[in-house]
Amino acid sequence: MTVVATVDFHLHTQRSDGALTSSELRAAVVAAGIQHWSVTDHDTLAAWRELAGSPGLIPGVEITAGHLGREVHVVALGIDPEHAGLTALLTGIRAQRRVRLAALIARLPERHRHLTPDDCADGQAETLGRNHLARVLVAAGAARTISDVFRRWLGDEYTVDSDLPAFPPLAEVVAVIRAAGGVAILAHPGVYGALPLVRELASQCDGLEVRAPGLEPTLRDGCEALAKELDLFMSVGSDLHFLGQRKPGCYGGEALAARLVARLVR
Repeated sequence: MTVVATVDFHLHTQRSDGALTSSELRAAVVAAGIQHWSVTDHDTLAAWRELAGSPGLIPGVEITAGHLGREVHVVALGIDPEHAGLTALLTGIRAQRRVRLAALIARLPERHRHLTPDDCADGQAETLGRNHLARVLVAAGAARTISDVFRRWLGDEYTVDSDLPAFPPLAEVVAVIRAAGGVAILAHPGVYGALPLVRELASQCDGLEVRAPGLEPTLRDGCEALAKELDLFMSVGSDLHFLGQRKPGCYGGEALAARLVARLVR
């Protein structure tokens, strides 16, 4: 990856399921020359509070919503971090994540069902999720890699059903984001695989990530065209969880995000 942008609105830390501390993420952002950025941990603003006041930092959070039995992730940008409705929403989702994690543990092979959500807590994360459980299972020797855990037990195909406790509906999440003064961006559309589903979800939001992991060229071009058709903000984000081949700003797209930057930087 040689393309580098000066914006990145999708970054993670140890406060959710990333590997970097808040200060390590800030150092990586500075090293990459990022001018406008947001730490968007899952359903928590803890890292944002640790980094508040950093040059170019936009308040953000990646919120977990539900739609027809599946998880949908929405990046909320430019929100008021102290908004009471947003605070209540995030608190409720974090609690629901623990309930869902217990339900997923109950579906594992019997020898692993003794685990609890507390076993997945690492002392840094305020939000628990499937990645935390996968790490525990790898450490216990249940699988060789996190990818193997997801392939066998925790991938999206195992969580798209109505038997798992539901996350707040997408429309409700978007409404809270707007009430908190922010814009709702549909995250990593590549996970949905086809443009019709992306359209169904993005049409309920204010924007769409058009540069993100997992966007093959045809879907990437389709997302750009869809954003223009629906007059959506176009966002770019590395969805960085750890430093490797992927770096902040590595997917480019800063020109596409210019209108979003103008909305967020006032």
